Amino acid sequence: MALVGSSWSRTLASSGVLAAVLLIGCAGDDPVDPAMLSVLEAGPFEVGFRSWEHTYDAPGGYGPRTIQLNVWFPSDEVGLLTPTYERIFRDDDVWRDVDPRPPVHDAGYPVHVYSHGHLGFGGSSADLMRYYASHGWVCIAPDHLGNTLFNALDPRPASIYFTRATDVSAALDALEALPDEDPLSRSVTERVVLSGHSFGVHTTWAIAGAEFDNARARCDAGELPSGECTEAEIEVMEAGLRDTRVAAVIPMAGSIDRGWFGPTGHNSVSVPVLSMSGTADPVGADTQFAETSELRMTWVQVTGGCHQAFAIGGCDTISDEDAFHIVNSYALAFGRQHVLGDVLPEEVGVLDGSVVVSDLATFMRH
Repeated sequence: MALVGSSWSRTLASSGVLAAVLLIGCAGDDPVDPAMLSVLEAGPFEVGFRSWEHTYDAPGGYGPRTIQLNVWFPSDEVGLLTPTYERIFRDDDVWRDVDPRPPVHDAGYPVHVYSHGHLGFGGSSADLMRYYASHGWVCIAPDHLGNTLFNALDPRPASIYFTRATDVSAALDALEALPDEDPLSRSVTERVVLSGHSFGVHTTWAIAGAEFDNARARCDAGELPSGECTEAEIEVMEAGLRDTRVAAVIPMAGSIDRGWFGPTGHNSVSVPVLSMSGTADPVGADTQFAETSELRMTWVQVTGGCHQAFAIGGCDTISDEDAFHIVNSYALAFGRQHVLGDVLPEEVGVLDGSVVVSDLATFMRH
């Protein structure tokens, strides 16, 4: 639930960012100052997990759409049960049936929302979710109905190019709608960071406000495997999918789809962008960086990073330890700066390149 009257909200309303991270007491006798937690290592908290179904009205004439929501949160408890994502991927570092610990920020839990890739699932980048949650964040990731490992429409319909974005907005709506007695109702959704892996990169650009300049031409040409789009689908895309709660985006292992957004559709994006890619996974991130000089964009290139270096791992060109350290450190520093307004030396140094996260990371920005 959004804390409209909180000190965080008042600060955001007056200055656009939170000028400082505030300290409150934690459970027990040992308060934790979040400003003292290094972005270069996992936080001190255990990580809990819960999931539930959420139904919302999808645009384009599709009516009710029910999606699974996956949520990671900080906890002081070690549980007995662990989650299994998409019926296959067991996570032994996360606990089910545990309670969230109180927020370490007096306004509530900062929020990171995530969009998985084609044939992915909400827990595809679970290491990143755990990392944020161990620092006191709530992370929420929808399973994109019709585009998951066990629920994929083939051929891919035109609607998936906008329902992925509306799933993200619906996930934030679901957090806001939690009853007051739910501990996660203290999730602060007025200003969040969004990351996306692979096809999730399309989601990040759409949510950030990129204009679908080429949607009608692409649909009229019948370029999609599913055939032409409906007029209602085109109208949804042309109307835009910007969610103003998203203050910054992190597209990983992908680049902007010019087939939908055209050569200049990115010009309407005003939020900062952190693009991450790997040398073992050429996805056009270099071209994307060169073509977006008008934007506040940082590009981190991971030497040896394969496509899954930003998700489930398992590259044979870089260790998971090295890949996840780079991805998690940059992503958390970026989130803290643009959601919490951190101006601490470490975050500033990571994001201006003066703090070296890893010799395997090449850092550029404009």
